[in-house]
Order: sequence, then structure tokens, then C-alpha cells
Amino acid sequence: MTLNINGIASSNRLQMLGDFLHRHDVDFALLQEVTNVNIINIRGYKITENIGTTGRGAAMLSKVDLQLHRIKRLPTGRGIAAY
Repeated sequence: MTLNINGIASSNRLQMLGDFLHRHDVDFALLQEVTNVNIINIRGYKITENIGTTGRGAAMLSKVDLQLHRIKRLPTGRGIAAY
């Protein structure tokens, strides 16, 4: 699943995102337009981020029991990949 979160900052919207991930049992989500990963704290998920020089970037949310390997980040912050 991929979502453009447009710099999500509202606690209500973060709660909605967490509810959606849990309700649909999403294992892995790609996030676009991430600005502040410190506020994204969703129970049962870990975040791997790539914030670029413009202050925006991409991130991956994965269930805590999934292991990510060989993480690659574009210097611009606009891309992130993992196995």
C-alpha cells in the first residue's frame, strides 16, 4: 500500500492512519511527502525514513516482526527501498 500523507501532523489523522493499518491488517506501507517522522508512532509498526534536503521525503511503515534488509535511500529523499 502507498499513501501520500502530505506532511501529516494532526493527531486525529495519525490516529486514522493507525486505525486503517490495523483494521486492514496491512503488513507494509509506503508513505510519500513525509516531513516529521518523530510524530509517526503507530503501535505495532516501525518506521524507516528518508527525508531529503527539502525537508520532505519517503518512509516505510512495517510491522515490527518484519525484517527489512539492504535498505537503499535516494539522496533527494524521494525514494526508499528494501528487501
